[in-house]
Amino acid sequence: MHLSRIVVLAGSGLAGAALFLTQVRFPVLGSVNGIDGDAWPVLIPLVPLLLLTLVGDRAESYRPALGMVSLALACAAVVFAAVKTADAVLAARAADGTVGAGPWVLLVATVAMVTGTVLGLSRRLR
Repeated sequence: MHLSRIVVLAGSGLAGAALFLTQVRFPVLGSVNGIDGDAWPVLIPLVPLLLLTLVGDRAESYRPALGMVSLALACAAVVFAAVKTADAVLAARAADGTVGAGPWVLLVATVAMVTGTVLGLSRRLR
């Protein structure tokens, strides 16, 4: 399997796991995970990206047109993860809570997926 596809798969697994981590912990409500905190829509661009990663010749990187589509999907996921991270920080500040690891792990996972997609655009990487 091409290195770029491995990085994208690892990032998608990490993003999925991040949804079950604590996003925000409030003194009255307790902890809120990514599913309850509405971070799950990040999966909307990630599922097609995961499918593009799993189909085709896995020893090769993406074809140029699919690589650009994959990059657009990964970038959309990063934007959404950044918004949800900012949302978690603002919610924690407003309600005297603390930010958990979930938003940060989700952000790192989506950036890893962008990195993997960019690596897939290189013909030199094998």
